[in-house]
Amino acid sequence: MIYLDTNIIVYAIENHPHYGKPCTAILEAIEAKRVEVCASVLVLVELVNVLVKINRLLNKAKKSLVKIADSVDAVLSLPIVWLDLEPVVIRHAAQYTFNTVGIDYFHVASMELHSVSEILSADEELDQIPFLRRLDPLRYQP
Repeated sequence: MIYLDTNIIVYAIENHPHYGKPCTAILEAIEAKRVEVCASVLVLVELVNVLVKINRLLNKAKKSLVKIADSVDAVLSLPIVWLDLEPVVIRHAAQYTFNTVGIDYFHVASMELHSVSEILSADEELDQIPFLRRLDPLRYQP
């Protein structure tokens, strides 16, 4: 089982110029059940937050907005094992001192408490966490 970071989903949705195609291929592999992934429900929270920000920018540029509900429904239709964000995860995350953004503490805690050691992510900051192995979407072959 591999942990799925939010940025994989976001880059696929926004068709990021560098990560868009590889991240879309990863989501297609998940849909086809060629790779088994899990993610914290926090990924859904982050996804909505990022898409709201993207829509603000699109609105200012007078471009078509991302349909947030459709994007969330598409993600929820994937065979992802959703991990709850329980108080034990929050307490575990509060003990970390990694040099990453604080929100990553919760992802790492979810992974650690569920014995998941690999994460699909474009976030290079995660490379510093000694008990994790980050799978870069540019190099990952599902």
